[in-house]
Amino acid sequence: MRAFAYDTYGGPGSIHELPDPTPQAGEVRVRVRAASLNPFDNFVVQGFMKDRMPTQLPLIPCADLSGTVDMVGPGVEDFRVGDQVFGVTGRMIGQGTLAELTVASSTTISKRPAAIQDTEAAAMPLAGVSALMSVEATGAKPKDVVVVVGASGGIGGYAVQLAALRGAHVVAVTSKGHEEYVRKLGATEVIDRSAGDVLGELKSRHAGGVAAIIDTISDAAGLAQLSQAVRKGGTVTSMRGAASAEELGKREIKAVNIGTQVNTSRLRELAQLRTEGKLQSPQIRTFTLDHAGDAFTAIGQSGGGKLVVTI
Repeated sequence: MRAFAYDTYGGPGSIHELPDPTPQAGEVRVRVRAASLNPFDNFVVQGFMKDRMPTQLPLIPCADLSGTVDMVGPGVEDFRVGDQVFGVTGRMIGQGTLAELTVASSTTISKRPAAIQDTEAAAMPLAGVSALMSVEATGAKPKDVVVVVGASGGIGGYAVQLAALRGAHVVAVTSKGHEEYVRKLGATEVIDRSAGDVLGELKSRHAGGVAAIIDTISDAAGLAQLSQAVRKGGTVTSMRGAASAEELGKREIKAVNIGTQVNTSRLRELAQLRTEGKLQSPQIRTFTLDHAGDAFTAIGQSGGGKLVVTI
């Protein structure tokens, strides 16, 4: 099979011819149609995770996928050859989805509704489930003020929509140029985080404090500062493990560091919302497998939305 893989950490990736994988018990093999990139994938190929999550080289990156089941391993009952599916591999890093074929756990994929195209389905799993878990952790209720930091990113874009679906008053914190995009997703207010004092803006607009902050980008120091805008009894979530339970607990604020767990149930929930028209597709930039290196270069640039490689 053709795959985009890395022979060394931090080096340039390139097209490789590698053996076709074979599913084991509880797994299926998927002929990949599209795969999406997340910031974590860049950490992996740069070698930042090699001591904590060692993998064999050549390393095939990424875990998000959309495609067609073409082989079923022993013990799998919910999927058959020919099923259109999306989700994540649920396997060790390095055996990823930037390839014509990949293997995935049957517990971390779901059937893809025909109404959702492959590129959009590939963009949804990790980012969408991360957002879903973040919004659920806040317990947001109608009219609660919920701040989403990094609102134009992959996770943030879904979080804005999911919080708005709960009836929350969403304040989107994003970089300049994304105001119209996040308002389209459901944000009521927008704060340009590159313009200056985000905390001052929040305190000025919401003197009584906000109900929750969903943070996708801040480090511990930055999140500690922003959390001063949260009212007693509120919630702070972090995708970077930056929410201090000890410090926030002193102010009776709940801290939740999200450890994303993609499973079939959560994927079905997202797919249902999308099929019903309650969830919009994020902005998506596509790249071919031969140009997957350009997609990695684009990570961290201010384009917003999601990066997807078509196979």
